[in-house]
Amino acid sequence: MSDQNSSAPTGAATGGADQTQAAQNQGSENKQEAPIVIHGQYVKDLSFESPRAPAVLASMRQSPQLDIQMHVNARPIQQEQQKRLYEVMLKIRASAKHEEKAAFMIELDYGALITLGSMIPEDRIEPVLLIDVATMIFPFARRIVADITREGGFPPVLINPVDFVSLYRQRKAQEQQAQAEATQGAPAGNA
Repeated sequence: MSDQNSSAPTGAATGGADQTQAAQNQGSENKQEAPIVIHGQYVKDLSFESPRAPAVLASMRQSPQLDIQMHVNARPIQQEQQKRLYEVMLKIRASAKHEEKAAFMIELDYGALITLGSMIPEDRIEPVLLIDVATMIFPFARRIVADITREGGFPPVLINPVDFVSLYRQRKAQEQQAQAEATQGAPAGNA
């Protein structure tokens, strides 16, 4: 009798373990690797200068004239078969003039550490980094610029949404133009 009792629970336990293992295997098949994982975002460099304060604040009756420049760069940190780790960097430079004199200048290098999933093909990595990731992290950099200018005593600078697709196309056009000029300016080979 004891043999029958001990064999029944063992069989049930084994069957349960088999079912649990099958469920875990099925669950792992359904899990997909994320195409983009943002591990962290950070301020790499931040500078704010108001060389004419407090005089400029006392005399300002209207918003200063702004000049804003933005660049996006990406570089690999680690590239293995399974893990493609990159740093994407937004570089924002803003300067304001009041009565033709500098009111303030801000420089922000805002970065993100990201991993790209293996489902992103090699020829799509650059656009994903410079367009998609830049679009994801831009609102955070925008807020920092607004907060810093407000804390500096000026109206907050609210950078308009950026069309990173157009920025990327301009960058590629400039690279192609530079390559064409380099090719035309290269000395002809000996015949």
